Amino acid sequence: MKQAKLDNKEKLEIIENIIKSKTFNRAPSSCVLLKFLAEATLAGRDLKETTIGMELYGKSYEDEKSAAHIRVNVYHLRKKLDKYYQEEGADDAWKVQIKKGQYQVNYFKNQVGKTASSLAILGIGVAAFVLLLAVAFWLLSRKENIPLWQVYFDNGKETKLFIGDFFGIMGETATGAIGWNRDYNINNLEDYYRYLEDNPEKKGMINPANYPYVTGMAATGTMNISRLFHRKDNDFNILFSSQTSIKDITESNSIYIGPIKNGNPFIDFFNDANPHISINRGMLDFRDPDRSIDTLINLSVDDGQVYEHAVVSRYNGPNDTEQFVFFSDHDIGVKATTEKFTDTEWLNNQFKNLIKDSEHFTAIFLVKGKERTSMELELLLWDVLEEE
Repeated sequence: MKQAKLDNKEKLEIIENIIKSKTFNRAPSSCVLLKFLAEATLAGRDLKETTIGMELYGKSYEDEKSAAHIRVNVYHLRKKLDKYYQEEGADDAWKVQIKKGQYQVNYFKNQVGKTASSLAILGIGVAAFVLLLAVAFWLLSRKENIPLWQVYFDNGKETKLFIGDFFGIMGETATGAIGWNRDYNINNLEDYYRYLEDNPEKKGMINPANYPYVTGMAATGTMNISRLFHRKDNDFNILFSSQTSIKDITESNSIYIGPIKNGNPFIDFFNDANPHISINRGMLDFRDPDRSIDTLINLSVDDGQVYEHAVVSRYNGPNDTEQFVFFSDHDIGVKATTEKFTDTEWLNNQFKNLIKDSEHFTAIFLVKGKERTSMELELLLWDVLEEE
């Protein structure tokens, strides 16, 4: 530590500032001792225990026991100075020091404060660099063109995510209690009132449930799509299919995730948009003479515990809107396909090779997943739809 040059007035001002600090305001003996040693040092006095004892305390400290009292007081003074420079005086430009075994007061440039300032500046620089990287990444992500999804961020229309739910009826359960029931022939209020017209004896015995039923595919599918939209600083509204009107669908870009056995309105839109494929009563009919395809696929196979079929399709909706649907009657189909179709690397490197430059297509997958985990996708058939 290199000693710096200060005039006597400046040195005494430094001592006064230390004495007035919070660290020293409850240590009057240390204040008196520091001021005495500082003034004696400036005067060039020969500082010894005897000199300090006589001039400061008015006592003679000639024996070892008495001299120890002076050394203890100076020891406490050094500790006070150390504490001061660790807290209040950490950024002081100058540092006062009384070296061990000596009583002279020395003044040095406070290298610790200087280093701390340098580290602070370095920290600010690093933080600024990280912020610049984050902004750059954000700008790049906004400019990133995501196959099949980009139009949802660019065409100026809001997006709605429709979750395929099941309409419920409150009535007598199998055990005789009153609870939530499900009938696959009643999928909305219109179906419910039509049923009552055909079966008037049921009036008063059943009522529409005040809440729908969804499976795990709703949460997983929504999470997968949300990640993609948030990456583009975008968002969407969420509706349940059983509470959806045709107007809700035709005024915005739409995404549907869920089953077909709930009779959702997207089945009709899907059939209209696909010249070679149709879905009816749980069966998918794929007929394309030019490719020698004529097949029926059961979309409501078993219980979906081990495998099931899933359909993914993107096509033009009404009023210059876009529709993206993920059909599967059990959880694993929607879970697997929404995860895959929000993976931009997979879209760019694999799936795009099949559909080329088209944005509209229909794909049928076989999804395998024991106990609805460790899911695998196998692409069975696909059809590229002509651009309108």
